[in-house]
Amino acid sequence: MNDIVKAIHASKSFLICMHIDPDGDTIGSASAFASIVERTGKEFKIFSPNKIPDIYGFIKHMDKVSYEIGPSEHFDVLVAVDCGDIKRIGKEEKIRSLADIIVNIDHHKDNTGFGNVNYTRISSSTGELIYDLTKEMKFDIDKEMAEALYVAITTDTGRFKYDNTSAKTFEAAADLVKKGVDPHDISVKVYESRNMSEIRILGRALDKIETSPDGKIAWIKITGKDLSETGSRNEELNGIVDYLRSIKSVEVAYFLRELGGGKIKLNFRSKSKNVQKIAKEFNGGGHNMAAGAVIDGNIDEVADKVLAVTKGLWTEL
Repeated sequence: MNDIVKAIHASKSFLICMHIDPDGDTIGSASAFASIVERTGKEFKIFSPNKIPDIYGFIKHMDKVSYEIGPSEHFDVLVAVDCGDIKRIGKEEKIRSLADIIVNIDHHKDNTGFGNVNYTRISSSTGELIYDLTKEMKFDIDKEMAEALYVAITTDTGRFKYDNTSAKTFEAAADLVKKGVDPHDISVKVYESRNMSEIRILGRALDKIETSPDGKIAWIKITGKDLSETGSRNEELNGIVDYLRSIKSVEVAYFLRELGGGKIKLNFRSKSKNVQKIAKEFNGGGHNMAAGAVIDGNIDEVADKVLAVTKGLWTEL
């Protein structure tokens, strides 16, 4: 953490990077770090490899997010937030050449330590780590920054119900509420502001649930055709896999979606099984009970392969 503080004070320009399919944690963390940099009078650019979901549009700096990086752009520091591997940002070779120093801030236990400076610790969220950074810097958190950090923490803990939630997590959240966060307002914006297209694709997805004969494994396959017919977008699919996990008999759930170009996105969830082991079989990673991967293939064949791998690893999960 001390090395990050030194980099902030010693550098003039920052590229703050989110991960593929940005979620509340990477978005809130990027926003909060940008606020730190902004407050110290430095220049910054926020990059996302994919579109920011509409529900997070109220978070500070999200109207400034860039989806492209110019060929001649260069920064003193690249900050990757919530990325277990530099590949999670995309275009690894180009990313490494964009800055003199790479700072890696992440809470995944399988983080590859890809930065010149690595601040990685298992916790509820990367947002909680950024919160700790503000305390180290004796940084005064304003309401907008508090909202960004609260979104990061509450979304990555599943509204404080996942096993990554600790007493320290609640202490951080309580402090952010004292800084001006309205939990009800955030909940409405993040969880109760869906587009009709999101409801349509959710209905389509729930109608396509498949399960193993014993009901312990469940999965959903969403194709490009499903998205087209419901008028939905890929970023509107986040969270659907959690409906599978909520089924009483299900111990392992996985969600497959076509990304285009022959690529399939996999999301894994469980109640107690270590699905990170399954994700690793497909060169992915994440947490014990929430992981993911992206692979090439036909969606039906990939679904069958994931089922076979899951059954083969069952006693080890």
